[in-house]
Amino acid sequence: MFNSVFISDVHLGTNRCDTHKFLKFLKELDTKKLVMVGDIFDIACMEHYGTRWRREHTECIHQIFNLAKKGTEIVYILGNHESQLRRYSGFIHHNFSIVDEYDHIDAKGNKFLCVHGDKYSEYSSGSWKQLIFNKGYEIISPLSFWLERFFRFSLVYFLKNSIRGKNYINQYETDIASYCSKKSSEYSGIIVGHIHNGNIRNFDELTYMCCGDWCDTCSAIVEKNGMYSLYTY
Repeated sequence: MFNSVFISDVHLGTNRCDTHKFLKFLKELDTKKLVMVGDIFDIACMEHYGTRWRREHTECIHQIFNLAKKGTEIVYILGNHESQLRRYSGFIHHNFSIVDEYDHIDAKGNKFLCVHGDKYSEYSSGSWKQLIFNKGYEIISPLSFWLERFFRFSLVYFLKNSIRGKNYINQYETDIASYCSKKSSEYSGIIVGHIHNGNIRNFDELTYMCCGDWCDTCSAIVEKNGMYSLYTY
């Protein structure tokens, strides 16, 4: 059993989500706490691009509620693709809560800021860089899906590992770590999503962690007794 599991960027409601793996992961999951770090739903794509909600997406939601019924604490941090739900921020029902950000304290007493990560970088939502990135990702994702299916070539992986892709990721991670250190010296680190690049790295005394996604890499951050690792399903 894990003490805590952190997931983000599932994008339920679109074909980008690897629903089969995500549902299997949820059914096997054994954790005291599940922190969903934003963009679990993709309301933006359903509204703007007409993507469809499918039966298997509903099954994933039912499984999350099943975890809650069994006693798992569920923390739902809202992301930019589900900003329409921000009106419900602050909702609490038993062991289920909806928030904009969350302070996670582990077994060792370390305090981590948990946010989706779409607001605190030069690539944040609303910036022209983020708008271009979003448009590009919407085009690249289905193309990468077909290339990987028929030619075993991931365009998303290739672009992330290009010089520009690595520079983009590094800038985002640096911006997020800087935001956390300025917000409070009490934090040992920050846990985010948004960028779809699972990673754990240190900035001096501060630990940056990104959950990854359930579109391309199917990854999560898992914590047991204050020890964190990047888990790929």
